[in-house]
Amino acid sequence: MAAGIKKIVGRKPVTGARVEAKGAARSAGLRRGLQILCLFSEARPEWGVSEIAREMKVHKSRIHRSLKTLEDMGFLRRTADTRRYLMGFKTFEIGSLAGRLTNRMAWARHDLRLLAQRLKATVSLRLVVDDDLLVVDMIESLDHLPAHTPQGARVPLNYGAGGQVLAAFLTDDAIRALIRRHGLPRYTAKSLTQETDFLGAVRRVRREGYAVSEGETIPGSFSVAAPIVAPDATLIAVLVVSRPLGELSRSGIRAVAASTVEAAQQLSRRAIEAA
Repeated sequence: MAAGIKKIVGRKPVTGARVEAKGAARSAGLRRGLQILCLFSEARPEWGVSEIAREMKVHKSRIHRSLKTLEDMGFLRRTADTRRYLMGFKTFEIGSLAGRLTNRMAWARHDLRLLAQRLKATVSLRLVVDDDLLVVDMIESLDHLPAHTPQGARVPLNYGAGGQVLAAFLTDDAIRALIRRHGLPRYTAKSLTQETDFLGAVRRVRREGYAVSEGETIPGSFSVAAPIVAPDATLIAVLVVSRPLGELSRSGIRAVAASTVEAAQQLSRRAIEAA
C-alpha cells in the first residue's frame, strides 16, 4: 500500500472573474453563443428561447439571433414537435474529437482494460480541469450495472473518492475556497457535506495515498481512487475503480484498494516514459 502523498501542490483555480476579464476585449456575439451551448447538460438537454433569455438575462431577440446562427452551423437543432433546442450533430462531432485529443493518457487504455477484467470493476481515468475532474476514459464492467459517471462528465470536488484525491493535492485554504464557491452537495445520506468531514477525509488520503468512498454518491456503490503523479509529485490524473459495495468484505475492499494503488503507481511510471 502507498506510504501516502508526500508533497501537496497548490493549484490556482480558474475563477469566473478571471475568465470575464480575459474576455472583455473579445467578441460579445461569440461569447453569447458559447454561453448558450454551455447551458445544455445531461440533466437539462432541451431549452426554449424564452428559457435561455431568462437564464442569461439577455433580451429574447438577441438570444434568437444567436440560436439561429448555432442552428445554421449545426451546433443546435430543434425537436420536430416542441421546436425546442437540442445539441446538434456538429457539437457531437467536435466533442468526440476533443475527447480523443484531450486524453493525454490514451496509451493507458490497455492497462485500464486489464485492471477492469481482473477486479471485475468499472475503471475510469480522470484529468484535472479547472476545479473538477473530467472523465476522459472508462472501461465499464460487464459484471455490474453501467457506470453512473459517463465518459465526458465533469465530476465535482466531493463526488466520491476521485474528488478527495484531487483535493489532497491542494492546500486546506484552497479547498475551503472551493467549498465556498461550489458548496458540498448532498448526493446520498452518506455524502460529505460538512467542511470538517471533507477535510478529514482529505487528510486521510494524504496519509494513506488513496481514497475510499462507500455510498457517498450512489447508494450501495463503492469506489477507490489513487493519484497518478509526475516526478515532481504534481497530480497528472486520478484512477478510479468502482464496484457494488454489497459483494465486498472488508478484506475485499482492502484488496481492491491495494490493486488500485499499485496500478496508479505503474501508470505514474509509464506516464514519465510516454512524456
